Amino acid sequence: MNEGLIALAVAIIGASAGAIGIIAEFVTNRIADKPTKHDIAIGKRLDEIEQDDRKRDEHAELIDDALKALLFDKIARLHAETVEQGLPVPTEIKTRVEASYGAYRKLGGNGVGKHYRDEMLEAHARGNQP
Repeated sequence: MNEGLIALAVAIIGASAGAIGIIAEFVTNRIADKPTKHDIAIGKRLDEIEQDDRKRDEHAELIDDALKALLFDKIARLHAETVEQGLPVPTEIKTRVEASYGAYRKLGGNGVGKHYRDEMLEAHARGNQP
């Protein structure tokens, strides 16, 4: 019976020593800054992902800027066709300006676009004729 316990103890100690050796090698590699091939591959892939994210963010920002410019152009054009001509602003145009300005504002637009919108909303309304 004692021989069985001794054999079991030797097996446990041997397994523990093997595991400790693997852990020690892992820690030593990390401490010595010796990246494995797997570490290098993961690092390269993470760099690619970050670069793709930056490109996607730049593209999304470009699209937002273009959309904001188009919305401002629409607001300014409607303002030029009505208020600047001294004409009343139909309710239908006021509704279109409100919708355009809401999206324009959410994209970061303000200033002159808000001024044009406010002038059109305050202008006298008339039927849906331009």
